Amino acid sequence: MVSLSARKLNTKRLRSIPVTLILPMLLFTSVIVIMAMSFPYTNAVTDNESKVVEIDAKNPFRGADGEIKLMGVVHNTGDIPVEVKLGVDITTNTDNATETTVTEEATTYSRVLYPYSVSPFKFSIKSPDRESQTTLIGKPFINKYEKLSTPNFDGLVTLNYTNIPAGENAARVGTVKNLGSFDLRNVAVYASAHDENRTQIDSVKSNIIPVIEPGQEMAFTAIPDLTIKSQIKYYSCAGVDMNPQMNKLAIGDNRVVRYDLEGPVAIRDLKYDSANDGMLFGVKHYNPDGGPMTIKVASNYDYSGSQNPLVIMLDGKDLFIENTTTKNDGKVLTMDLVIPPKEHEMQIRGISN
Repeated sequence: MVSLSARKLNTKRLRSIPVTLILPMLLFTSVIVIMAMSFPYTNAVTDNESKVVEIDAKNPFRGADGEIKLMGVVHNTGDIPVEVKLGVDITTNTDNATETTVTEEATTYSRVLYPYSVSPFKFSIKSPDRESQTTLIGKPFINKYEKLSTPNFDGLVTLNYTNIPAGENAARVGTVKNLGSFDLRNVAVYASAHDENRTQIDSVKSNIIPVIEPGQEMAFTAIPDLTIKSQIKYYSCAGVDMNPQMNKLAIGDNRVVRYDLEGPVAIRDLKYDSANDGMLFGVKHYNPDGGPMTIKVASNYDYSGSQNPLVIMLDGKDLFIENTTTKNDGKVLTMDLVIPPKEHEMQIRGISN
């Protein structure tokens, strides 16, 4: 048996969670551009840093499967990409008066929360058996928090959809197109569902698309819980979650170069320049003062120690790389550099050699 009643949990952890409002979106056909790539790095996190993540939880309801559905959105108000896992405490009571308290865990629908971005979430909580009663205690809280070294790629993915629910299941439907030069893997589209009062009443996530090749456009469907489908008037907070691995850049003649870009930076207009045999892109560090970034390029040749056959240029000038290492049996060049403040143009020449 599932109970939707909530008992007050008097803990500092729950009281400290700030709340953010959801802004309504107009009901019109939309096109958005977004991409998520995650490369975590080790870094100590303080309590003050984790407070940049705000949770807006909505009223729970009993789903069509009999489970408690507790949903809302999470907002990253800071200037560093983060990954968070949410927790909520529940108590289970059995007929023999045994009480067990545990913490249920859920991840945000976007595994990477970029600066000033919003992602929906949803808990699905069930009782261990029919004779037990499960009760929510308090509100969701941040159970795990990690800063990420994660590029945000602009202009590589487009979503085409309408905010109005479609079909018998009141689903969010549309297409997602890969405008980039490499495959996108494990792609899913998420959104928040709202009623006529502009209140969020569900969080939805589409079917996972295993691969979207460059230039390919694929359909997606995100179905809400069937118990509240009749209440949905529009969707908002649309975004894309994916899990690309080392990327492939097409360089002509059916050839590709495998690479990774790592760092809390925004990347735009990434492409191959045949004239200079180079990878070109714009880059801006999330930190206003600038900061580190790592470039990895795979090769068919072995390179020793500090040998670096690539030319790195920033705004048309050679960039001195202090630390260059090799990995993967000498066939992956790893270059660590520092991106100055503001936006810059980056070139990596000689990538096909």
